[in-house]
Amino acid sequence: MESINIARSLKGHAAQAGVDKWILIQENTFRNWVNEQLRSGGLEVDNLEEDFDSGVKLCALIQALQGKRIRMIKNVRNQHQQLANVAEALQAIANDNIKLVNIGPEDIVNGNLKLILGLIWHLILRYQIGKSKFPTKKLMLAWLQAVIPDCGITNFTSNWNDGIALHALLEFCKPGLCPEWRHLSRSDGLDNCRNAMTLAKQHFDIPLVVRPEDLSSSDLDELSGMTYLSYFMKLDSPGYDMTLTLVRRLMKNSSVSNFTSDWSDGRLMCALVTSVGGHVPGWPVLGGDNVENMQLAIDAARNLSIEPILGAKELCDPEVDHIGVMAYVAYFLKFKPVRTSAEKVVFSGLPKNISVGQEGSFSISLEDDDVSPGDIRADVVGPDSMANVNFNWTGRTGHGFFTPSETGLHKLTVYCEDQIINGCPATFKVLADRSKVTFTNVEMCSIGASTELKVNSSDAGDGDVEIEARAPSGRQLKLSAVPRHGGNYVANFNPSEVGEWEVSVLYDNEHISGSPYYVNVFDPSLVKVYGLEGGNMAEGISFNADATRAGRGNIRAEVMYGNSDVSEYMTLREDQSSFYKLNFSPPNPGLYKVHLFFNDMEIKGSPYDLDIMDSSNVTVSGEGLSLVPVNRTSSFMINGASNSGKVDVEILAPDGTTVQHRIEQNTGECRVEYIPTEIGDYTINLKYGDTECTGSPFVAKAYNTAAIEVTTLPDGVVGQPIEFGIDVRKAGEGQLEIMVNNGTLPNTVESEETGVYKMSFIPEEAGEQKVEIIFNQEQHPDSPFSCYATSLSAVSIRSLEMQLPVDRSASFFVESSSSGRDLDVNVDISSPSGDRVNAQVYSLGNGEVRVEWMPRVAGRHTVDVQCGGVQVNGSPFYVDVFDLSTIRVDNFRHGAVGDEAGFSVDFSSAGTLEQKVQIIGPSSIDVVYDSRDLGHMWKDYIFEPEEPGQYQIYVRYGGFDLPGCPYTQVIADGGMPTASGSGLFFAEEDKPASFNVDVGRRKGDLRVAVSGPNSMAKCSVDPQSDGSYQVTYIPVETGMFDVNVLWNGSDIAGSPYHPKVVDVRKVRIIGGWQHFMDSNERVNLVVGERKQLPFEIAEAGPGVLRAEVKGPSRSIDASVDNHTMGRAVVEFVPEEEGSHYIYLFWSDLPLVNSPFLGYAIQQVPDASKLILTGRGLKEATVREEAEFIIDGSQAGKGSPDVVLSGVRTEVNVKVSPLGNGKFRCTYIPTVPGAYLLHITWNGRQLRGSPYKVNVIGAFYPNRVVVTGEGLRSGTLGLRSDVLIDTRKAGPGELTAYCMGPHQAAFCELGDNKDGTFNLGIKSQESGRHVLEVKYGGEHVQGSPFVFKVTSKPDASKVRVHGPGVEHGILATFQTRFIVETRGAGAGQLTVRIRGPKGAFQVEMYRDSQRDRTILCRFDPTECGLYIISVKWSGVDVPGSPFHVHILDTQEELEQVLNEVSYSIGTSHSHGSAGRTAQPPMMHQSASLHYGGPSHIHHGGSAPARYGGSAHHVTSVHTPRMVYGQWKEKI
Repeated sequence: MESINIARSLKGHAAQAGVDKWILIQENTFRNWVNEQLRSGGLEVDNLEEDFDSGVKLCALIQALQGKRIRMIKNVRNQHQQLANVAEALQAIANDNIKLVNIGPEDIVNGNLKLILGLIWHLILRYQIGKSKFPTKKLMLAWLQAVIPDCGITNFTSNWNDGIALHALLEFCKPGLCPEWRHLSRSDGLDNCRNAMTLAKQHFDIPLVVRPEDLSSSDLDELSGMTYLSYFMKLDSPGYDMTLTLVRRLMKNSSVSNFTSDWSDGRLMCALVTSVGGHVPGWPVLGGDNVENMQLAIDAARNLSIEPILGAKELCDPEVDHIGVMAYVAYFLKFKPVRTSAEKVVFSGLPKNISVGQEGSFSISLEDDDVSPGDIRADVVGPDSMANVNFNWTGRTGHGFFTPSETGLHKLTVYCEDQIINGCPATFKVLADRSKVTFTNVEMCSIGASTELKVNSSDAGDGDVEIEARAPSGRQLKLSAVPRHGGNYVANFNPSEVGEWEVSVLYDNEHISGSPYYVNVFDPSLVKVYGLEGGNMAEGISFNADATRAGRGNIRAEVMYGNSDVSEYMTLREDQSSFYKLNFSPPNPGLYKVHLFFNDMEIKGSPYDLDIMDSSNVTVSGEGLSLVPVNRTSSFMINGASNSGKVDVEILAPDGTTVQHRIEQNTGECRVEYIPTEIGDYTINLKYGDTECTGSPFVAKAYNTAAIEVTTLPDGVVGQPIEFGIDVRKAGEGQLEIMVNNGTLPNTVESEETGVYKMSFIPEEAGEQKVEIIFNQEQHPDSPFSCYATSLSAVSIRSLEMQLPVDRSASFFVESSSSGRDLDVNVDISSPSGDRVNAQVYSLGNGEVRVEWMPRVAGRHTVDVQCGGVQVNGSPFYVDVFDLSTIRVDNFRHGAVGDEAGFSVDFSSAGTLEQKVQIIGPSSIDVVYDSRDLGHMWKDYIFEPEEPGQYQIYVRYGGFDLPGCPYTQVIADGGMPTASGSGLFFAEEDKPASFNVDVGRRKGDLRVAVSGPNSMAKCSVDPQSDGSYQVTYIPVETGMFDVNVLWNGSDIAGSPYHPKVVDVRKVRIIGGWQHFMDSNERVNLVVGERKQLPFEIAEAGPGVLRAEVKGPSRSIDASVDNHTMGRAVVEFVPEEEGSHYIYLFWSDLPLVNSPFLGYAIQQVPDASKLILTGRGLKEATVREEAEFIIDGSQAGKGSPDVVLSGVRTEVNVKVSPLGNGKFRCTYIPTVPGAYLLHITWNGRQLRGSPYKVNVIGAFYPNRVVVTGEGLRSGTLGLRSDVLIDTRKAGPGELTAYCMGPHQAAFCELGDNKDGTFNLGIKSQESGRHVLEVKYGGEHVQGSPFVFKVTSKPDASKVRVHGPGVEHGILATFQTRFIVETRGAGAGQLTVRIRGPKGAFQVEMYRDSQRDRTILCRFDPTECGLYIISVKWSGVDVPGSPFHVHILDTQEELEQVLNEVSYSIGTSHSHGSAGRTAQPPMMHQSASLHYGGPSHIHHGGSAPARYGGSAHHVTSVHTPRMVYGQWKEKI
């Protein structure tokens, strides 16, 4: 039995604690709507969180909505399949232009209820309500307001709670169903809703997706209301049908079938407006486009007081949803239709089955005496003529007669007072004579060629010609009949199937004489030719042609040699049905062209080039075979190659890729050109007529001089070495030459590593130094390189300052008087601690540079200046740096006018440089001051101010101003103003607050600033008549504010003040008042039951919530719990039934709408109304906390008792009250097993108690063991097995998922019933695969596992060629042959040779471990028959086994070749002289495994080289030996 691998989200199965009731209503509504869609498929959803996790029901839902199948996995076994199903469903939704945001397959599988509800709402909007681009809610409301205007509908919630509007809607949909709806009582909301919804179900089959209890509830959410009411206005709904019926009554003369396409041209809307008495200018003749016509109707409707819901462009949109048009036209239903004269004329008796020359008739009836026969006229118009219409009248009835003169479509139009009557214009067809139609048939045609089918109807009159073709498979094909002049039609017949086709010719939907016809269809491209390749004259050519899939026909062959037809050398016979054998004996060497025809049509690929050779000595020469430069054309010559021989050239780059080349073939020679693009060895394989040229393969070495990397040559100093580096590793092999100053200066070379060298030379004179670099006698592209040598005696330093402040930029100059070239200057500046200071060096040209730097710390800095790596004269230099920020200015003594003022300055940390102080008074006059030395470089400065105001103080050190200068000192005039008023202590957000400032007779500057926690309050300062100032401010947030009152820059007494700003609007009841209200908008109270009202007060500002409650006869004690940060709870217990008034205050300010009305009722506890939710009711895990909720808010006063008992132990359950009748229950089990959960309420056992709880044990993923060959490698299309042992891991869920490069692999888990599992993996693609094995949702030891999947071996792709598999003479026999395994997949190559008595050697070579070309050799020592068997993974490759005769003389060889030739013509063997009794043979074999590392076995032969690197091979005399193995990596 297989295990099911499913990832589940362990969530509660019912309403959870803290969930609003409207959410439960919406969840119930959406679940009911989903089940309505699934009903036809026999499926049902119980839990939206869990039932969609497999994706099966979600796919079924989308299939039901879209009406088309979705690919899905019905028997889901693991999470991967769950995700795959859900992904298919979401993709189908997205393909239907439904935009989904932030929802993925994992959200559905993991049961994210919020996102699932959002997804279902999108489905309801799209498939239930409509796909309108416009606000659906607005359109639905507009229709409801139009059809039940007396109900005043404004929403989809509270307007429907009393059930009256729903009765009114039923009365509109079916008059007489609810005639007394206006007399229903609003207090009977539940009964009204139940009765109305029952009637809707009985009469209109509208499902109760919303329960009556929910529709009548004040918690009804908008989406649930829209979902239910959409059943009244969706397509083919009762509201839709009744609106359409009433519109048709208004427009008797217009055909209305829908509320979409019928209205898009605007004419129907114009007709509707005119039918109710509106005036549309120009009607019925309109010259505008669709939008202009619609705009005319909208403008005319406005005159009838009907305002548009959508614009003209939207109403004409072909994609407009029906609800938009339906809502608009519903406003016309209040009008009565107005009939015109044309509407009083009735037309009947449209002519049918009338032919040319036959009289036709119709009838007219006049319904009113206001219309007379003289007002009536009629026209009959044909394709090219008009027929006269005559009337015969009898009373109010008239008969019209006419005779058509041509075939085709005719139009009959009847006018009354020049207006077209209803039913006109009417069209009818005049038929022709079918018997005169002829057809030109074809008996045979080819696929890929267009065949013309001709129909002549010139003598039959006009008619519709249709041509249909039925394929052999039964597929019908309609052919387009294109009319030509004179009644002729032509259809192009392009068949796509081979076989007999049936062609039917219809004229006016009837077969013509002789129809249907039959056509033989064949396909020359399906003829397959095998074995047609070049060869030698002596052997001849045999090949096959397979026409079994090409259809019925014959094959014919032609052979051309130049301009000569040599077809007589070709024989052809049909070996089997449609399978042909062809033999060709070429008379001369050279190029032949073979033409093959099927039913005289040349087949695909014909003509075939057949190159017949006469091999001779061929030589190869040229520079392109030795040392070649990259990116330039290299060439070599092949001499002695005639035009009749095929020259094969293969050039392999160092990385094994093929290099493009060009061959120019002239008489007797070929020139081969190629361009190497990378350095390294290029392998050149040359063949002439499938025979390797002498010396092949050749190896050419490519080099790249431009790839030599030379480091920048630095400028230097005379007499000092100049060094630079050269890297030739990327340049290839070759000879490197270096010359300095044309070879006049010696240089030294030091090898740093292979291919990397350090070069140096010492300049003897100042000036430019030149270095030339030559590689393989080729100058480097950038050679010669140059640098400059400078003499230090000419270098000097200028403008270097020896004293500087920190953090101040400084600069100096280095210049040379003898050089006009940029100097190689290096500046190293060190701080007192030795840290390096950044210095920027800028070249100014003409031998001068500027150095910029900025000291960051105080102390002596060392400036080291080097030119060309050598210190200049005087270096290093020393600069003293001081820190202005260490100088402190403080101890300000402000005082008043006439008092002593002053301040202190501490220079102790800065040094002994020049100090200067300047004091400037309010009148900009320098103030005289005295200074006192306080010791330790600390000075006190004293002055006597003579005027009030601000004094500016400047302190300079070493000629630099201190940071922060100037300092400001305020001198008062003596005494300060006072402030008073409520605005200094209390204010309300968004309301003005004020206070007064009394300045007396003082003169000065009054400034006020009011700041809150996050904002500044705008304030105004207004002078009063008594000399004081009134300050007004408006706070925009709550909290503690700061009010700063400053006089001449100084705070007055008490400043800053700290008023409290509050906002009673921000005291909000948590969940909204509606949550606590009954159906009469009163706070729901129960006598004797504590009422708790929680409030959010975090944003209301500093304050306290206070409450007062007044009952019907007395006040009630009310308490407020303010202990929770940001929250407060009002608590009280009603003592008597009746109205209660709840007064609420914040900081003694009444709350908005306070007092609130509540009503207390008597209530008896009801345990049946308890709601239990949570996973802990059903299952739990050992040593993990489990939880469930008991909701008794609707059950009355009471408390629960909970007991959890098992067979071996009892678990303690902790019950914690949550308030409002709710309790949280938690427990931690320690022993796995089955338990019983007992719950009582007020001592009574709950219904269904005890509940069964399953406790599962802990699991240990690290103890799971995964083994098997499937972890190492796999083969495409084959199953790989893995064993998983979970016996030591404890209970848990086992999952497996395997992903390839682009597709997931199929995983199948089999349960062995002993704690072990078999995992079968079947890959869908080759490449790297990652296997994830999880236990209990966690990775097991070693997971994820990585392995590679390779393709299956394919022996048919292996090619064997070379002289070693051909007959020959022992003395000159070439024993090598090549096995090509490219494209054959991973596998084992086995070469097995049987020969006559005597020992011989077998050898196998390959160029590298990854090479797919194997060179095989054997060493025959005697004449006889050798049978060479070549197999790939145990399967013979094409041509195997090869029968090779090795003979003693040329005469014997020719005799064998003649016998083989004869044998080919008679027995069609593989080139052997027969398979009669064979002489005894010694068996030798070798094999190569493709699948792992090489294993080298050393035998008696020496190492051999093939292509590049050498491999040791084996020379043995044992029956079988394994040479090596490797695996192809794809």
